[in-house]
Amino acid sequence: MRDIINETAFENHIRKDILNDIISENQSYKLFNFKKAVDVLIAKNGANPELYFLEIKYHKKSHGRLGFGHGKGGGFQPELLKDRTDYFEKNLRWILGNEDSENYWFVDNSTLRNYLNGDSVGEKYNGIKLKFFNDVAPLSKPELIRKIKQWLY
Repeated sequence: MRDIINETAFENHIRKDILNDIISENQSYKLFNFKKAVDVLIAKNGANPELYFLEIKYHKKSHGRLGFGHGKGGGFQPELLKDRTDYFEKNLRWILGNEDSENYWFVDNSTLRNYLNGDSVGEKYNGIKLKFFNDVAPLSKPELIRKIKQWLY
């Protein structure tokens, strides 16, 4: 992606250029800045309140790999991928970007598990196989916005 230099910049782009517009369309939703457990937390108010979670990953060739969790194998991301808790299977999605593409990848945990290095969550240095970007269909920005809206609403 042009003008995206790292994962933090990609997350800021997702928040500012995509999520803010989606959330501002519906007053029932709140986008939080708090980032202890997940990259993005969205709360839905009303008769059926919900929490939605987004994990954001960005691949740069210079990094060589696309890791998740901390280097010792722990963290929230590896734990939720191992555990398969129903709530997170339904209410958590991943948005991935790649410096070589202007597109986005929006996937659930099940899809992501098919592309884990070593085919599982390991003891340390967990990562996503780079063939993910060839195998999984990318989305344009308007398609990503439509998919996020379908998931949230």
